[in-house]
Amino acid sequence: MLRFKSSSDFQKEVRKRVRTYLKEEGKSGMADYRYFLKAFLNMVMYLVPFILFLTGYTSFWMTTVLWVVTGLGMAGVGMNVMHDAIHNNVTKSEWVNRKIGAVIYMLCGNSYTWKVQHNIKHHTHTNLDGYDDDINTGSLFRFHPSQERKSFHRFQHIYAPFTYSLMTWKWLLEKDFTQVVQYNKSELFKAKNQSLAAVWTKLIVGKGFHLSLFYVLPIALGIPWYMVLWGNTVMHLIAGLILSFTFQLAHVVDKADFPTEEEAKDDSLLEHQLKTTANFSTKSKFVTWYTGGLNFQVEHHLFPTINHVHYPKIAEIVRSTAKEFKLPYNEYRSTIAALRGHFAHLKYMGKAMA
Repeated sequence: MLRFKSSSDFQKEVRKRVRTYLKEEGKSGMADYRYFLKAFLNMVMYLVPFILFLTGYTSFWMTTVLWVVTGLGMAGVGMNVMHDAIHNNVTKSEWVNRKIGAVIYMLCGNSYTWKVQHNIKHHTHTNLDGYDDDINTGSLFRFHPSQERKSFHRFQHIYAPFTYSLMTWKWLLEKDFTQVVQYNKSELFKAKNQSLAAVWTKLIVGKGFHLSLFYVLPIALGIPWYMVLWGNTVMHLIAGLILSFTFQLAHVVDKADFPTEEEAKDDSLLEHQLKTTANFSTKSKFVTWYTGGLNFQVEHHLFPTINHVHYPKIAEIVRSTAKEFKLPYNEYRSTIAALRGHFAHLKYMGKAMA
């Protein structure tokens, strides 16, 4: 793993100021009623349309509408419920966090591979080629200047949305299996202190649970298989597109840095996060609510153990501290502006001279 500078004046000061703010406000940094209300509402959006489908709403248009809402709920549960829980910032009880985070199995994912890829590799080595799996896509995309350019990358800004919509399909059918094999060959597997047998058991049982719930159960209740397949396709396309864009707008944009390993060593971890991360649409209460505060990605990367409901207030501290230390604070005023920044980066990385 890459070693950053052990600390910096900015890192010490911003942590001190955030700790002071939480103490003065009498807040622990864990979730409050806002998180649990959002968790409930997102679970309703995810499961109620599916239950209605099971009760006999099998016309093509009604099926499509119900599964569109289910897809919105699937993404919402991932961003609002699972993400915080696996970061251990819902409660001070790791056991409770783990139980809430287990919703990832309903979403078709796996907690072990998510923790390694997201919590360890992505959060520690953001936008570093060869370290951050979020920007390593084989040869499908060129996100980092050090990645080899293929001739078809000049079209990556065109085919990106279609590929992004397949994210949760890939998650369900291939990604977790591949990552267990990869991570088992590295020290990351040992760091998580789990046996290979336990990881494979959870993976297979988790995939079986998702498939049984969303595919086998409807067919067993007499719903035509093609309507079940169509509904699941709609759900995955919607959820995949939303989740992909939400995470891409935070890092793979024209305002974010994509440093080399040598360049990154000159910064502390928090300075690196500032340079490689961007916020978007932070004035929008709806975007903040629905994305689980992931539009405050700067604050999330600086303080991943603080629940997202606190990010809007913390952002004021981080922004002013970064300005004081003459460090970048990347942000886009709107989601549309961030989307432009993302596609501009894709287009630039696809050019021969980039």
